[in-house]
Amino acid sequence: MPIQIQFRRGTSAEHETFTGAPGEITVDTTNNTLRVHDGQTPGGTTLAKRIEIPDLTPLDYIVESGRTDTMWWRKYKSGMVDMGGHYTGNATTITLPIKLANTNYEVLLTKNDAVVYWATTHITVGTRTTDKFVVATYGDSATMRIAWQITNAIAATE
Repeated sequence: MPIQIQFRRGTSAEHETFTGAPGEITVDTTNNTLRVHDGQTPGGTTLAKRIEIPDLTPLDYIVESGRTDTMWWRKYKSGMVDMGGHYTGNATTITLPIKLANTNYEVLLTKNDAVVYWATTHITVGTRTTDKFVVATYGDSATMRIAWQITNAIAATE
């Protein structure tokens, strides 16, 4: 014979005057829902039905991410990507970890090596393609640590 479990139950009005034991679960027969009690709160806490939970599908979330010693990337469900990295040097070409849909992206470049604060090297983004960009320098061309970042770009479709 199967075992049957039955919880205490009552109407919504009856629940409002009932303080259940800590961790007790009761059934609200008016709203066809469960209530969890803490031993102090009259009526306990009503649990939401699935239909009462908001639809979360419009939210974006990460579907792919990764990192190497010098790069990181995140690709979102919407197709947007964030990526970045660093290198030590001056002018160079950066190959992107995720190919982009177009060249309508901005690159943030930062000299972030305190040892070369005296350097008069200026850095700028040169040619951009969907899979790489060029870091151009002018000035004294000192070797320095350069960080780069691209946010809110659109990934190429496969």
